[in-house]
Amino acid sequence: MEQRGTMKCLRCGAEMRLLRREYLQLGKTGWLTGDWGNLLAGALDVTIMVCPDCGKLEFFAEGEPDMEKGGIAQTTCPRCGRAHDLDDPKCPFCGEKNPNW
Repeated sequence: MEQRGTMKCLRCGAEMRLLRREYLQLGKTGWLTGDWGNLLAGALDVTIMVCPDCGKLEFFAEGEPDMEKGGIAQTTCPRCGRAHDLDDPKCPFCGEKNPNW
């Protein structure tokens, strides 16, 4: 899949890279039911991004992260003009502080 832009680490500002796609198991193990809850709950398809400098991990549901469109409200960075999640403390593209924080 083609990634539309680069993502900067919100902790240290280094460029994050794709670690891998993974299925995270949902559900709980019960005392009486054992692992049946896990078997019935299914799994969540995620993409895991990692910062090579500080080790921070970012998880994105349903495959590659779409930098242009997120699952939550968006804001526009005053420095680079790109849209990113409203709850990001810094722009993931240029590192500018989010004025909404």
